[in-house]
Amino acid sequence: MLPRASFRPRHGFTTIEALVAAVVFLLGLSGLLGALTQARNATGQARRYMQATDIANDLVEQIQLWRFDDPRLDPKAGVCNDDPLDKAGAMLKSKESAEYVAYTKCMRDDFDIKPNNRQWSGLAAPEFKDEQGNTTTYWRYFMVRKQVVNPSVTRLQIWVKVRYDDAGEPRVVTTQAMRIQMLGLQ
Repeated sequence: MLPRASFRPRHGFTTIEALVAAVVFLLGLSGLLGALTQARNATGQARRYMQATDIANDLVEQIQLWRFDDPRLDPKAGVCNDDPLDKAGAMLKSKESAEYVAYTKCMRDDFDIKPNNRQWSGLAAPEFKDEQGNTTTYWRYFMVRKQVVNPSVTRLQIWVKVRYDDAGEPRVVTTQAMRIQMLGLQ
């Protein structure tokens, strides 16, 4: 004779319930792992952006210390004077592209920052390493517009741009400064 089935409820989980719970748990873990990977990438992007901003601010601070008649602050003619904010995105193009070359030709770069071994107390080499030892190189540029407001007031508008590569794509940080020279008050 076959044993009789018990009608009392059993305590605990069945095998299928345990398997479903394990699958749900593993899906949650894989989602968490994906979120951690995204957070790590976002942290790296934020670090590079912050470093580029610091480099731009460092250059602005150094420019503020230069004499008003310093030849490095003489404007250069070119495409960048028509579009100082680079709305056309020339600095985001390949460094070999005609747009990039034309735009940066009228800007000043590291060679102009320290001409003739002039004293430079800013950041010497614009590159940083991350915790894995990967080096990010930053290229710094600046351009100057000079405007004579009236015979006794001259204004310099200075745009500083820092370009770097982030995950193979070029990125640019732009900041602006202004200097005013007043020869006499009337």
